[in-house]
Amino acid sequence: MPSFFRLATIAALFTAALVSAVPINDPNSNPSVLQKRAGGATVIYRCTIPGTIAITFDDGPFLYTNGLLDILKSRNVKATFFFNGNNYGRIEDFAPSVKRAYQDGHQVASHTWDHKDLTTLSPPEALEELTKLEDAFRKIIGVRPTYVRPPFAALNQPVLDLLGQRNYTAVLWSQDTMDWAHPDDFSASYKLYEQLFNNTETLGQPGHIVLQHEVNQVTALQVAPMAIDLALVKGYKVVTVGECLGDPKSNWYIN
Repeated sequence: MPSFFRLATIAALFTAALVSAVPINDPNSNPSVLQKRAGGATVIYRCTIPGTIAITFDDGPFLYTNGLLDILKSRNVKATFFFNGNNYGRIEDFAPSVKRAYQDGHQVASHTWDHKDLTTLSPPEALEELTKLEDAFRKIIGVRPTYVRPPFAALNQPVLDLLGQRNYTAVLWSQDTMDWAHPDDFSASYKLYEQLFNNTETLGQPGHIVLQHEVNQVTALQVAPMAIDLALVKGYKVVTVGECLGDPKSNWYIN
């Protein structure tokens, strides 16, 4: 689990870090997509399709993944799971949940093997964080994802280059529920959704990518269903990251 102080620092410097790491080449381009550098991966932090919201879950698979999948199925909506190989649980131990997420039509994506800061690793170590999880995905679902969320949102040019070479799109977020800071506080996380969805003007704007952590029981089994219900009542379409970008499902995975 990322430490409170590390994530707090990242949250405070998030915008500045993005601009310095991946500059927008065209000031008139869509502001919801940060343009890639030559040879580097594209970095996404917001949807491009108005009226959509992509709810994303990090750090699983874990004890609550299957219950969360039941909730999503009951509401006929899709989410995106950024799975680790070895974090709160080992991916092999929760392979049925990973396979179910994929078969249910959710977007399965990479959060690296051990949740390490890729910018602090040597090139071989960073590569192993990706390939080890790719191999595990192939064994469980038969393919490996092309979307990745770098742990701690940590990116630099060498990491962007590596992700680009591995055919990854890096996904960050535009809304953080802060559930990592208050994992047992339902109201704190849900309040963000209320603020977000009560602003009717956002329906006509590019949608948000929301960060949550399925390893928190309150998030997975209490906040998620109520947030989804609120989104649907307010007229939003709850979709995967790929869908909120207009990216065909055939692009989400490779062999």
